[in-house]
Formats: sequence, C-alpha cells, structure tokens
Amino acid sequence: MKKYRVIIWGLGHVGRYAVKMIQQKTSLKLVGAIDVDPGKIGRDAGEVFGFQKTGVIVSNDVDAVLGLDADVVLLYVPDMRDKGDNRPTGFTGGAKMICQALSAKKNVLTTLGIYHVHKTAPKLYEMIKQCALENGVSYVQQGIFPGLYSPYLPVVLSSMAGRVDAVTVTGGQDDAYNNAPWVQLFGYGKDPKTFDLSALKDIITAYYGPTTMEIADQVGLEYDEYVEDHEVITAKIELNPKSVGKVMPGTISAHLFTMRCLKKGREVSTFRFVHKVCHKIAPEPPIWDKIIISGEPNMTLSLRGMLDPVEPFSTSAAPSINIIPQCVEAGPGFINALDLPVSKPVP
Repeated sequence: MKKYRVIIWGLGHVGRYAVKMIQQKTSLKLVGAIDVDPGKIGRDAGEVFGFQKTGVIVSNDVDAVLGLDADVVLLYVPDMRDKGDNRPTGFTGGAKMICQALSAKKNVLTTLGIYHVHKTAPKLYEMIKQCALENGVSYVQQGIFPGLYSPYLPVVLSSMAGRVDAVTVTGGQDDAYNNAPWVQLFGYGKDPKTFDLSALKDIITAYYGPTTMEIADQVGLEYDEYVEDHEVITAKIELNPKSVGKVMPGTISAHLFTMRCLKKGREVSTFRFVHKVCHKIAPEPPIWDKIIISGEPNMTLSLRGMLDPVEPFSTSAAPSINIIPQCVEAGPGFINALDLPVSKPVP
C-alpha cells in the first residue's frame, strides 16, 4: 500500500480535524505543518490540539516546509478577498498561495472556494492552471459546500435520472457553537437597521453561488440568468448561542441565501442555504439538507447529521483528505473533482 506524504498549510478548525484524521490512516503520513499562530509555532502538530504527537513541528517558514518531500499540500488557510472585491475575482491571495505550493512541485487540495473560476475569475483560473502544468502537478478543490455536498453529490445523483429538468440543493448550518472568526460577519444579535450587511451577500454568495452554475453546466441544464438573493431573519424570542452571546428579539438570528440559475425565468439549478443560531429553539427558517432532482424520475435525497455538533468541521476536511490518492495520481493541471475517479475513504 502506498503511503502518501502530506503537508497541512493552515491549522484552524479544518486543519485540526485533518491532523486527527491523518493520524487514523495507515496510508497517510503527516510530514509538515504550516501556521502563523504564535501559540502553535514550534509545537508538535498533534499536541497543539490535545492529540497524540505526530513528530511534526508546526512552522511559519512556508518555503522550508514546502521544500520537504511530500505528495500533497492540504491548503486550509482562511478565505481571503482583495480589498473592495468580494467576488471570485477577489480571491487573489488564495490563488497566490496555491501557486506557491504548486511551484514547489506539490499537488494541492483545498477547501477554499476557488473552483468554477474558468467562468467567474478567468485570470485566476489561467494563473493556477499554468502554474500546475508548468510544475507537473495538480490542483483540486474539494470541501463540503463548495465541494462534495454541492456540486459533486447533486451531479452524481442526477446521473440516475433519464431526464433532468431542475436540481435544487438546500442546506444550512447552526452557528450556535461555531467559534470560527468569520461567524462575526453574520451580525448575530445585532440590529439589522444599523449593522453593516453590505458585504455579506457578496462574500457568502460568491463562496456558495458558483455551485449552481457548476451543477447546471455538469448536468447540461441551459440557463440565461444567474440571480442571488439574501434575506435577514430576526429573533422572535431571546436566544443564547455560545458562539456570540445573547440574541435578543428583533435582532439578527438567521440569514437565508438563495443562488439560482434561470432559463426564461424558470429555476434550473438552485442552492438555498441558511446560516442561523439555536435551530432547536428557533426552527424557522428550517434547515433542510436535501438534494431534489426534478425530472424523470423525481428524486429527493435527505441527509441527517451532516454537520456534527461535536466535530462540525469533519465533513469539511474529510472530502479533501479522502481524495488525496486521486489528486496525486491525476495528470497535471487545474482539475475538477468531478473529473476524478469516484473517491472513497482512504485506509
């Protein structure tokens, strides 16, 4: 059995679970870890999180770690946007880090929303593609959304239909226990009249939205319009999420984002996603993890427990880790995860 040598760049929530998962795999070996957190630098990558030691010391020397003998870099850095550009064209910082790893002749897997950019950010696509080709390695994006839950799984499910008229994906996340810094963007507990929501729609829909385009393109659904909508929901009762503190009635408690591809005004692919707090106490708007195929036949796939309350980032990390063999063995270039052999759990 081949053992794949792995570098993790970014030991945040997703990187933490990646360390845990790699320790449980006989076919994977952690050989390098990169982070900028002074509290992690110089410490064992496992010990940082209370896991058993890995024998790998966390470093902030990117070039030195990328120079190690490794098959793949798992890039789990924070989502970065250029100042004044929250659309996919503003993902320059992430694209440069991807190219830095590719230039070290390492295959790259990431959960960053840098996918479908051949349409949404062609310059970044060409930059990454050419870098990968020149260095004989591959770049693949695969997380959960964007990633395996959308667009990967809806496209695969659509292959069971003789005719597909529309694909609708719904999902959501209860941020009550999510202490990731980006949760502050949602302004939970803030007055919607005074909290600045101007950038939120662009940031979130630019991250999730292209999945609708990807699904339409992969399934062969023609569209002539792409539309994004954002609805703010306020609390009806007092809520107390651990992540942000009290959320009083009348303050922001949820957001509903809807991204749609339309053909003559009719939805052909849709992604609706809810971010909220305290779902059990405040069930509206609902969180439905469903993939709906309208056609012949009509099909609905419902998932339960996709975001575990104890390990909510497990399903963010796992899709990228489980596709390591396919990424490493793929030919060089900017590779769509849908074009790789079907992934399965690595041993």
